[in-house]
Amino acid sequence: FTCSMKSALLLLTGLWFLPAKHARAQLTAKTADNAFLITRMAEIYHVQPRAVDKEFSADLFSQMIAALDADKIYFSGEDLNQLKSWQYTLDQELLNRKAVFLDALISLFGKRIRQTDSLLDIFSKTSFPLNTGDSYTVAEDTVFAYNDGLRRIRLNKLFRRNVLETMADEYDENDSPRHELKADSLESAARKKVWHAFKRDIQRVLQFNDGLPGFVCNAWCESVASCFDPHTEFFSMAKKEEFQAELGDKQLQFGFGLADGKEGTEISRLKPGSPAYKCGQIHEGDAVLALQWEGNEEVDVSDGSPAEVSALISGDHPKSLTLTLKKGDGSIRKVTLQREKAEVDDDNSKVRSFVIKGAHRIGFISLPAFYTDWESDASGSDKGCADDVAKEILKLKKDSIEGLILDLRYNGGGSMTEAIALAGIFIDVGPVGMTKNKEGKVFTMKDVNRGSVYDGPLLLLVNGFSASASEVLAGTLQDYHRALIVGSPTFGKATAQVVLPLDTVFDEDHLERMKSAENFIKVTVERLYRVNGSSAQETGVIPDILLRDFTATRSEREKTLPFALDNKTIDSNKYYHAYPALPVERLKTFASSFTDTCAYIKSFNQFLDGLMALQSPKDESLSLQKVRADHVKMKKFLEDRDRSQSSVSLPYEIQWNEFEKIRMQADEDLRNTNLQLTSVLSRDPGLLLGYQLATRMLPQ
Repeated sequence: FTCSMKSALLLLTGLWFLPAKHARAQLTAKTADNAFLITRMAEIYHVQPRAVDKEFSADLFSQMIAALDADKIYFSGEDLNQLKSWQYTLDQELLNRKAVFLDALISLFGKRIRQTDSLLDIFSKTSFPLNTGDSYTVAEDTVFAYNDGLRRIRLNKLFRRNVLETMADEYDENDSPRHELKADSLESAARKKVWHAFKRDIQRVLQFNDGLPGFVCNAWCESVASCFDPHTEFFSMAKKEEFQAELGDKQLQFGFGLADGKEGTEISRLKPGSPAYKCGQIHEGDAVLALQWEGNEEVDVSDGSPAEVSALISGDHPKSLTLTLKKGDGSIRKVTLQREKAEVDDDNSKVRSFVIKGAHRIGFISLPAFYTDWESDASGSDKGCADDVAKEILKLKKDSIEGLILDLRYNGGGSMTEAIALAGIFIDVGPVGMTKNKEGKVFTMKDVNRGSVYDGPLLLLVNGFSASASEVLAGTLQDYHRALIVGSPTFGKATAQVVLPLDTVFDEDHLERMKSAENFIKVTVERLYRVNGSSAQETGVIPDILLRDFTATRSEREKTLPFALDNKTIDSNKYYHAYPALPVERLKTFASSFTDTCAYIKSFNQFLDGLMALQSPKDESLSLQKVRADHVKMKKFLEDRDRSQSSVSLPYEIQWNEFEKIRMQADEDLRNTNLQLTSVLSRDPGLLLGYQLATRMLPQ
């Protein structure tokens, strides 16, 4: 089901309700207190706090409207004109802990949601022509419809477009002449499927704590925090734990995977030792019919895609989840699970290593995140990614590698402590970066352990999604001339955050309050600098050798985010002494010649150009014939790409290290995961160029 679902639909038919007036007043009053505390904590701790004034008020107004109606479905231009009486007074609402705007917004938003819900019911019951000449235009998608009449037209077009996309998907999956005779029945089924998808999205958001008012109040606090910079965030306890789990060596999980199957979305994988595995009632191939969080309504997902079901399962839900499953024998069973923390030891969230065996043996390590053991971090735990990378290097050394490639592509960062420790694996001793706080004091991040785990030729792969701790490591190794940096410019996030309980007291009981606080703030407290005094903020780390990748199709970078901090520099660290320079110019000359003549890389660049052209904003036809023609065009485009990939002849084999081979023999699940990763990397232009460059960095 591939349609541009507008994810902010918030009402479930027949289940519209609000808390009692008194309860809602308590909720908004508490939210006003929390919002005020966010501004106070930003004033105290933020590295560059901004004044809560009229400009802040206007920015907050825009952020809040976008948070509630990013797709411009619910509010009309007339609604915004009504709300704009608050546009330049929200600073006073914040500073005086008022909730007048919140109350008005909840009422208006609720009214528009109810109207939208009714419209969706009407659309779901009414068939429409399949080959009209109108379209859903870029202009319609980028501005609010002026009034309710135009808003209805816009929503109807969106609904129709999604139905046509669903029908085209069905034709793609069942390419047979018999389907040409069933357009009417396909339209009816697609209409029902799209309606269900909207309703599932409605349920997912409506089941927020305290319903719609709770959703709006949470969006208010999140919007206030976001106005200070893109990485200052408001967290509930559950969201804080989820954030730390994503960057830890343990994650909260149910332990099952999802995939398309004959019966819709099915259980595709059970992780050994996980809650799903231990309950003994879930098996691969079970169809997922419904989901129900404890205390909430059941959600029908019988015709939902794996992506939709995953979206419903993820998020701010600390309670148990009940799955309604259809077993292989046709019986229906309900199974209740509770998320548990589990070691990340058999998926692509942790370090992986293998040997690229060609004319030379080059080690390859994939590091997807700078994870750590948050529970033991303060006591010097060795359970983080730096220790895991060191272990993989020792394994690769046993396989007699001559050089090493460290892959930081798509690594969005994480623990700065781990980044410092990881830099120390590759340099002898010395400063690895600097931080500067709001008072202007500069602190040096040091590798205090003399010696290194690996001192051979080193190459780092980076791209536009390599951020924060990844940029610290890449910048450090580039400044020390310790590694060749290859890829596309990195994201440009050179700031550090800490998570604090939402109060302004910082004393000996601070850590205890972290365990019991109801709400938290992740606040930007420092700027990060390279040892040469420059910063990657907004600019990113510029690779020594540039190579395009899939991030070229995505425009989002730090510099494109609202309220991103500007780039500043400081004096270089006087104790930083670089190694002898790498032969960068010679390697650049080779890389330029290789990418200009390598048929595979030339083909990949052409593919990126074509993909960017296909993804550029354009009016979307509301004719089934044209939608299907677009699908055929995209299908051929991807098939041509697959053919070009299958014909490439690589100068190496990808081999797992000997230790991993033994593990794979005993663990089928791990073997399948590793083989999937190998398959992806065997078609990777970055790895191809990285190998060629790494071999030319070896001693002659």
